[in-house]
Amino acid sequence: MVHWGPTEPTVELARRLDDMSAVTDVIVVANDGSLRPGDLPAATNWLVPGANLGFAGGFRFGADAQQDTDVYLLLDNDVLLPERTVLACLDLVSREGVGIVGPTLLNADGIHPGADRLTALFTVPRRRRRGRPEPADVVFVPGAILFVRAECHRQVPMDTRYFRYYEGTDLALRAVAAGWRVMVSPYQAWHTGGGTVPGNAYAYYTVRNRLWFARVHGHPWRARAVALWLAFAALPRHTVFDLAHGRGLSLCRSYGRGLVDGVGTLPPVDSPLPDEPRPARWERATG
Repeated sequence: MVHWGPTEPTVELARRLDDMSAVTDVIVVANDGSLRPGDLPAATNWLVPGANLGFAGGFRFGADAQQDTDVYLLLDNDVLLPERTVLACLDLVSREGVGIVGPTLLNADGIHPGADRLTALFTVPRRRRRGRPEPADVVFVPGAILFVRAECHRQVPMDTRYFRYYEGTDLALRAVAAGWRVMVSPYQAWHTGGGTVPGNAYAYYTVRNRLWFARVHGHPWRARAVALWLAFAALPRHTVFDLAHGRGLSLCRSYGRGLVDGVGTLPPVDSPLPDEPRPARWERATG
């Protein structure tokens, strides 16, 4: 579990995981540098890295500390994960050739049963989503809850340069390219969306990393198409919407910064930009 912010949700989730017989070890990576809470279950490991490593970096930091396992469960702290779903996903990820599994995720936007494909602009098709009656192969599963086979993780580790968002989608595509299956279970879990990522950071990372993802996984024309759509369709729409609702231009500025960095120099694999998290730097400058 990668932790940031208030400790209460993390402690509560650690308690629920500690009560599950199928979960052998619980590791929390405190990316915000916070000290171990006194009410954390005694068996839970609380690791504090030297800096904020981002989502993928936090996962790999925790995985390095616990290498004697068959499956890693990577999750946000704002999820509700029933034990029956854990058992079903563990059974699915243990099948021959399966490297990554996710549950059918429910949140305020509805049901997310995994995507069969991505559009030309690297988004999930806008169609009515329905739960699947059986496990299915998908192009990726939502990153709030991921079961990753340890062998798959060792062969195809999560790319840390994304820092936040799109690293799970990138991992799924690279895993499939390496011969692994990515599957979704019909068993459900809930992403409550308490959220530890401020709106400005969300706007920045989703734009920047979508462009990076397009450049890594798409033909050059697709990356250019994504950049043009974001700049001349999505950004103006967001600007008008925010101004109409009295929100100002803060989110739009973060969106624009994401565009600039997204079309700038693409860092090498596993090389986050040196001043991550970048949105925090801009907030300090204007705060």
